[in-house]
Amino acid sequence: MQEEEFFASRDTAIARAPNAAARKRLIADLPKTNPALWHDYQRALHGAESTSRFLRGSGQYPLTGRGDINTYSVFAERVRALLNPRGRAGIIVPTGIATDATNQFFFADLVEKGQLASLFDFENRDKLFPAVDSRMKFCLLTLTGRNVSASAPAFAFFATRTEHLHDSRRVFSLTAEDIARINPNTRTLPVFRTRQDADLTKAIYQRVPVLVNENSPPSPKALGEGGRGGEGNPWGVRFLRMLDMSNDSHLFRTRAELEKQGYRLVGNVFVPSPPNPLSRAAGEGGEPSPPSPLSHAAGEGGEPSPPNHLSHAVGEGDGPPPSPLSHAAGRGRTLTP
Repeated sequence: MQEEEFFASRDTAIARAPNAAARKRLIADLPKTNPALWHDYQRALHGAESTSRFLRGSGQYPLTGRGDINTYSVFAERVRALLNPRGRAGIIVPTGIATDATNQFFFADLVEKGQLASLFDFENRDKLFPAVDSRMKFCLLTLTGRNVSASAPAFAFFATRTEHLHDSRRVFSLTAEDIARINPNTRTLPVFRTRQDADLTKAIYQRVPVLVNENSPPSPKALGEGGRGGEGNPWGVRFLRMLDMSNDSHLFRTRAELEKQGYRLVGNVFVPSPPNPLSRAAGEGGEPSPPSPLSHAAGEGGEPSPPNHLSHAVGEGDGPPPSPLSHAAGRGRTLTP
């Protein structure tokens, strides 16, 4: 269940929370602040979880009943299951049916079994659906039965009106082999604005492989190096994500929070505000300013800062290594940039 959508018409403060962590704190307070809304939320949450368990465990949706389930995805799979072996079906669904990672197994199976006739992507900028946001992307998806012989499916993207589907510069074809060559790891549909873009990309990938092909087994040597290297990963590349904007939102601070803690913005870096020289508390037992992550003083009593080997001022005076951001660094004084 999408929390923002649920609370959009019920509690705007929760719906407009700056991040997921803040939203969860507000929701956790509902038993005290709004017990009735808390009850409605719990009931809706139970309904969503029960529906999800059915879709995952019923066996009717083996390709889309996984991950973050969307109703349009299981709808498309249901349409395909009900399709006559010699029939066709045309439906309107979000374009994510072919481009989102959660639908990769369904789309790949459609393409590999030759049951995709066409997919024409539209943007709603011309308000074909007046009540829908103009940024919403949807597609005309045409499926065929398993006994219908079909040629390479036709595609078009970024159309805004039906006339665009008759423009030969926009419409192009991709075979199952083309898609597997361009997107071997997900088998999702690559997006192109024009036929020329698609043809150029196909030509490039026929000559140059992707950076990492997860479907190519690593060599015995690569297995000894943690799976890196080999035919599918000749460069030994590894991917990692340091911070996730949603899952790690509790680690981030807003500008208002930093300013409240005594930081000020210098360029694109928040640094501690200098103490007020007119304040009696400054340096006399008052609250110290929070250390700056860019200052060597931030490491006093904790992690030391690395020395600046490129500064001619290193070694001058008795102070710690100078800050490269301060013109006074190296004069024997501890300064914060």
